[in-house]
Amino acid sequence: MAEATDLYATLGVSRTASDDEIRKAYRKLARKLHPDVNPGNKEAEETFKGVAAAYDVLSDKDKRKRYDEFGAEGLREGFDPEKARAYQRWASQRQSTGAADDGEYEFDLGDLGDLFSRGDGARRARGDGGRRASIGQDLIASVELDLADALHGREIELRVPTRTSCPTCHGSGDQPGTTPTTCPECNGTGRKQVVRGPMKLMATCPNCGGEGKIHTPCTTCGGEGELVSESTVKVRIPPGADDGSELRVRGKGAPGRGGGPPGDLIIVTRVRPHPFFRRDGLDLVLRLPIRVDEAYLGASIDVPTPDGTVTMKVPPRSQPGTKLRLRGKGVTRGGQKGDLHVELDVRLPDRESERLAEALKESADLYAKPPREGIRL
Repeated sequence: MAEATDLYATLGVSRTASDDEIRKAYRKLARKLHPDVNPGNKEAEETFKGVAAAYDVLSDKDKRKRYDEFGAEGLREGFDPEKARAYQRWASQRQSTGAADDGEYEFDLGDLGDLFSRGDGARRARGDGGRRASIGQDLIASVELDLADALHGREIELRVPTRTSCPTCHGSGDQPGTTPTTCPECNGTGRKQVVRGPMKLMATCPNCGGEGKIHTPCTTCGGEGELVSESTVKVRIPPGADDGSELRVRGKGAPGRGGGPPGDLIIVTRVRPHPFFRRDGLDLVLRLPIRVDEAYLGASIDVPTPDGTVTMKVPPRSQPGTKLRLRGKGVTRGGQKGDLHVELDVRLPDRESERLAEALKESADLYAKPPREGIRL
């Protein structure tokens, strides 16, 4: 049967894609579709959820293997690959041996264990033992930083969801004062026939999760036994963060269900453009304005760097665009240091001066050759 959604197609990768290709495809789509980038765009939000769900499966070695072998059914809670293979072998053997189909055979999935133990039914069972634990999803947060904060590092605060036990039902998920009733789908047996014909295929009742009883969900938590609230997380952005850098904070993502562990918090940094500095890997490039006299006569000028102000010598007769390098004054990251490249931006005076105008006219004779000589198409 065709899959309703192909997880590989969702990420835009082939079924033979490597882990690195899957990770890169996810990051590209996440940056494009994240709700922070598309505020109010419900379509982008839903697409992003699908992308995140696909990556959750394909980035996990075991989940990907089950998906490749069994499709989406292999991802359902309680799915047991070994027992599913045992059933496939049993069915294949019956077909190859030509077993008679004129009688009625009953095959109880309980003989192999439940292939599909529905999480929503199990959630209604008594206490946490009935709710199946599942890990929380990863959360992605985009943080904007000035260049100085990105270079030096900065502590930020984020609001993230967390789960607490429901004060009304005390974690049971049942409405206080109610009594469980017999499940009408299975008449209290906890099992239901899912295939009719010569072979009866029995499975755990999806309505009650095999308990045989239906519980009235708590009106405060909706039967979850837990409430979602928010808490503040302090995170230190390390020095040297670049635009698009990712920081993974373990255990600070969306809370798990049924006592399951939380996911991770992934922080993507966005660095605001600077009017004079730009970054090139570990190097910084500074377009530094200087006066005409400093360029012509040479000078010692102050230059701002990530480590503080330093003095740099400008050689006499420096042309506009001349590049000077300050070694080790670029970005520091992971024990490595880049360089600071200074591009001289020679600025003419703002005010008029007849004396300067006459001096500049006389300077025409000081050029070794015409500055536009040899320029042609």
